[in-house]
Amino acid sequence: MSWRVGGVRFVAQDRDVRSTGGQQRIGDLDRSLLLQCRTSQVTQAAEVADRPGSGLVVTVDRGNQRGCLARARHLLEVDHYRQPVLLDAARYVGPDRLTASVSFDDRWIGAQRDLGLPVLTDSGYLAPADTAGCLGILERAARLGDAIALLPMHPAWLADPTARQHLVRYVEVVGVPVAIVVERAVAPVDPVEVVRGLLELLRCAVPVLLLRADLAALGALGSGAVAAAVGLDPTLRGLDPGPRGSDPRGAEWRRQSAGTPSVLIRQCLSYQSTVEVEAAIRRYPDNGMWHCGCPTCGGRDLTWLVRRPDAGRAGLVLRHSVDVLLGLRAEMTGPCVQLNQWSWRARCATATSRLREVGWERLPMLTHWQEAITLPAISRLSIPVPRRSTSPTTSGRFSRADPPRAGR
Repeated sequence: MSWRVGGVRFVAQDRDVRSTGGQQRIGDLDRSLLLQCRTSQVTQAAEVADRPGSGLVVTVDRGNQRGCLARARHLLEVDHYRQPVLLDAARYVGPDRLTASVSFDDRWIGAQRDLGLPVLTDSGYLAPADTAGCLGILERAARLGDAIALLPMHPAWLADPTARQHLVRYVEVVGVPVAIVVERAVAPVDPVEVVRGLLELLRCAVPVLLLRADLAALGALGSGAVAAAVGLDPTLRGLDPGPRGSDPRGAEWRRQSAGTPSVLIRQCLSYQSTVEVEAAIRRYPDNGMWHCGCPTCGGRDLTWLVRRPDAGRAGLVLRHSVDVLLGLRAEMTGPCVQLNQWSWRARCATATSRLREVGWERLPMLTHWQEAITLPAISRLSIPVPRRSTSPTTSGRFSRADPPRAGR
């Protein structure tokens, strides 16, 4: 079987046996909300994500693929972890990040097969307008026959209408499942258009996963993503611009984030440091959003959590946050995508209001999703118009003091 896209001829090879197993493993994801962690974080991540609807994306630490594969084997064969697991080689980040044109590593592909895991390609970074790179990743993934094509992309691929059209066309024609990692949008890229592009890609007839995301992963799941991954820490909740993939807030911010656990506040759809949450509870003790019904909190307010001793607090904060994520995941994955999207839009609007109530910074992500999701147009004809009685015999028959009586 062969086909052409943009003048490039593709030939599918060895798809008869491996494609069945690959598609079956994709089906096992079943709109899972995955927790993305580094090799060094697998133990704590597996403890909280070992339940239905969840799973792990294990990201290679500092290029150490061998260490990642060894930890994955231990996770499966010794710890007997049974939820979905994906392995991210992360060759698209760091000072020596690779480009999309670089070939996959056969050893990395083979090791995932040996472990019985879905095969996620170790793709390089897809720069804007790199059509050859995009087609190359998809072609090589198609030749493997059982792989998910990882597309770590510049946001212009989703934000620019022409690039978006080409991307969706290439993905649909080649037909291999894709997992995307989207670099953070900076000017002149419009982040609202990035979300619109993501929604359009999710409507295509090919399985799509979103990796290395923040709470936008919930919006993606509600919009039809096969699976989506939320980063265990801020450095895994997005891909920062630049060849180093560094956070523009700097090393000091990352050190502070690592030392201070962040609590997921359900009504705000945002992570807040335990220090900020404790201060807000003191200022607004009667605000109802401190009450938490997740299995970890058991109906208590968040005071019990943020005031825990440092030794045991981080693990409980993480468990609470995953509880909240999985609860939202269950609510966001109904059978009707359109209703899921409208629900997510309403949640984003409510979260913006709740952030304002306690003086926390508004999150741009919430606004971007509200603007990107279109509400249904309501025709005037669909709204019944109340009648006005013009008959002198009926007008004023019933006063407020004398309500109509039931018929005898």
